[in-house]
Amino acid sequence: MPQYSSRHIPVSSPAPLVENPFEDLVPVTAQAMMDHFDHPLSTQEWVMNDPGRRDRCYAVLLLSGRARIGLRQGTIECRAPALVWMPLGETQSFSVTAGGEGYLLSVADDLVARHCGDGAGGLGAPGGSPVGGGLPLRFAADTVHNVTPAEDSENLSLLARSFAAIRTELMQNALGASLVVGAHLQIILTMVLRLGEGVMEQRDKHRPGSITFQRFLQVLELHFREHWNVADYATALGVSERRLGSAVLRATGKPPLSVIHDRVLREACMRLEQSPLGVAQIAYGLGFRDPAYFSRFFKRYMGEAPGGYRRLRRAAERVRDDTFAAWP
Repeated sequence: MPQYSSRHIPVSSPAPLVENPFEDLVPVTAQAMMDHFDHPLSTQEWVMNDPGRRDRCYAVLLLSGRARIGLRQGTIECRAPALVWMPLGETQSFSVTAGGEGYLLSVADDLVARHCGDGAGGLGAPGGSPVGGGLPLRFAADTVHNVTPAEDSENLSLLARSFAAIRTELMQNALGASLVVGAHLQIILTMVLRLGEGVMEQRDKHRPGSITFQRFLQVLELHFREHWNVADYATALGVSERRLGSAVLRATGKPPLSVIHDRVLREACMRLEQSPLGVAQIAYGLGFRDPAYFSRFFKRYMGEAPGGYRRLRRAAERVRDDTFAAWP
C-alpha cells in the first residue's frame, strides 16, 4: 500500500508541513486566474493547451451572449445564463461571442482539492468533518457540468457575486485570500449540485454494479489522494470489507485494492502528461510522502519511471501539437 501523508500537501509545493493549516503555502494568484469579459466588440477566444495551465479546472459563468467550449472530446454550446464547470484536463478552448458578458475562472486542481475535498454526502473521512456540510463537492468538481440558473434568480445573483469576489481577491491578494477564494469555490460547486439536481443520480443509474459499488466509486473519487485502505472505504460506506470486496469483484473482476491503485495511477498519468509540475510535486499532490516511493509504485505498475513516461508522452505530443496558447 502506498505511503501517504496525514494531511494533504499542495501539488505546487513539496515544502514541509507548517503548523498553521490555513497558511497559504503558495500565493493564490499562482493558483487561480479570472477573466471578466464585458461586452467585447468582437468574438474573444482562449486556448488552454499551454503546459503552464494544464493543471487547472475551469468554470464559466455566462451572464449574456453565447459561448463555445472545446473539450477533450466534444464541445459545449451554451447561451446565457449558464454555469459550466470543467475538471482537470478537460478544457481545450473557450470563445464568447461579441456582446457577451461573464467570467472565465482558471483554478489549480490542488486548490479545489484543499477546499472542496472531503464532502461525500455524509461519507466523510472516518472521525472527520466533511467539507461543505457533507455535500459531494469534490465528486462534482471531477465531472463536467453545464447547468442553467434562471434569469434574474437569486441563484444567478449569488453566482455572480462569488465570481466577482474571487476576481477581487485575486486582484488584491490580501492575507487569507486563498481561504476566501476556497469559500467561494464551495459556493460555486454547491450551485452546480443544486442546479444540476438529479444529474449524478441519473449517471449512477447507468453504471454497472450494485449500489454498494456505485457508492464506492463516488467515495473513491473523493479520497484516493489520501490513500485510504480497503477498511477505510468499508467504514465510510457502512459495510463490511467482505461485502465491499464482493461488490467490487462482481462489477470489475478486480479486488478493491486494485481498483484503488488503478485510480491513483490514472491520475498520476494524467498529471504527468498535462501538468507542468515536477515529478516530486506530483507525488506530493497525490498524497505520497516520499517521491522515490511514488516512482517505484508507478514503475511497478506502468513498467517505466514517471520521468520516462512523461518524456515519451511529451515527445509524441510535440509531433502533433501545432497550436498555441492564447491565455497570457
